[in-house]
Amino acid sequence: MKYDAVARTLHWLMAALLILMFLFGIQLEDLSLADRREALPMHASMGLLLLVLVLARLAWRRGHPPPPYPDGMSRRQQRAARAVVHVFYMLMIYQPIVGLLQAASYVDFEVMAFGVWNLTALLPSDQGLKAVFNQMHGTGGWLLAVLVIGHVGATLKHWLFDRDEIPARMIPFLKPPADPPPSA
Repeated sequence: MKYDAVARTLHWLMAALLILMFLFGIQLEDLSLADRREALPMHASMGLLLLVLVLARLAWRRGHPPPPYPDGMSRRQQRAARAVVHVFYMLMIYQPIVGLLQAASYVDFEVMAFGVWNLTALLPSDQGLKAVFNQMHGTGGWLLAVLVIGHVGATLKHWLFDRDEIPARMIPFLKPPADPPPSA
């Protein structure tokens, strides 16, 4: 049983944007002030777009629950998988909110999301506050990156070793294995 087309589309769109945002974000600190002035509004805009997408994904998921785990998957693995999903959602909400707060406290220039929304008008510019939010946002980004790597690793484990239908639930072109493993 697969996730529906909307859930799969949101998953892959968000996966691509998260990876782009991470790669983009790790370069921001090394940019000159002039280059950062150009790049930061785009990063902030994409972060807000990701927040909207994760909220849409959560709303969709409420009415369209995920397919059940395979019978051969242990209860412990199922609990771990559910926990990872919850942590993913928490971090995908945390990251753009903390990033928004970081942008709101920015001191070097105004950060305009989507070219129209002045994020720096939301909070007083404060170097100390910006530094705190910068640390929180950076830590959240690395935690999300580790979680993505673990998620990909677990998917590969299910595909290559367990040979169960977990990867085929979300990967559009992948078919479930013809010979499912015996129940544990």
